[in-house]
Order: sequence, then structure tokens, then C-alpha cells
Amino acid sequence: MRKNEYTSIEQFTNQYIGIWGPSDGHWYGLDFRWHGQEYRFQTGSMYNSENTILPDGREAIFGLYVKEKGGKYKILGEYATMSDVLESTVLDGIPFRKVIEDEDTELMGQD
Repeated sequence: MRKNEYTSIEQFTNQYIGIWGPSDGHWYGLDFRWHGQEYRFQTGSMYNSENTILPDGREAIFGLYVKEKGGKYKILGEYATMSDVLESTVLDGIPFRKVIEDEDTELMGQD
């Protein structure tokens, strides 16, 4: 049984690129489970009032987090573009684009 509602990378990216606001069909974040571990994809900084400026001078507008025991999230990586996120390999060395399309990735909630 397929757990993942996304059948293409475009379905995912279309929900997170644009003016964010759930009423407009754009979300701030996604909680998901992959290989038994919970993660969060987040637009903007999750814990800081301002986005991080990356070493190359670009502003990080996306982040990937892992959920730790006790329910807190730990940052795995921050990214300036959707393309950077999709190519990221912070989840077990697998490009995020493959993780988010994996039929066993369980989408747990969006906000």
C-alpha cells in the first residue's frame, strides 16, 4: 500500500514555492516519516526569527530537520533554493527528491 500521496516532484514543489499561506494551497512545513524516522521540511527558520545567511551569502529559506527523542527537531541542513533542497543528501546519503517521492515515505501532516 502506498503511504505517500505525492506521485511527482512537481506536486511537492508546487505546495512550497510561492507566497506561503495554507489557504492559498502553499504550506509552511511538512512532517513525514521515512525508514522509521520522523523528519520535517520547513520553509523559513524553525527556531530563529530571521533566516540564516549561508556561507555563500544567500538566504536559507528551506530547512530539513530530524525529530529527536523528546519531540524537538534538530537541523540537518538549510537551503537557499528548492533545487538545493531536492539535491541535498543529508538523509542517509539519498537525494531528498528521491526521499520525498518514495512510495514508503509517510506524509504525517502539513501546516
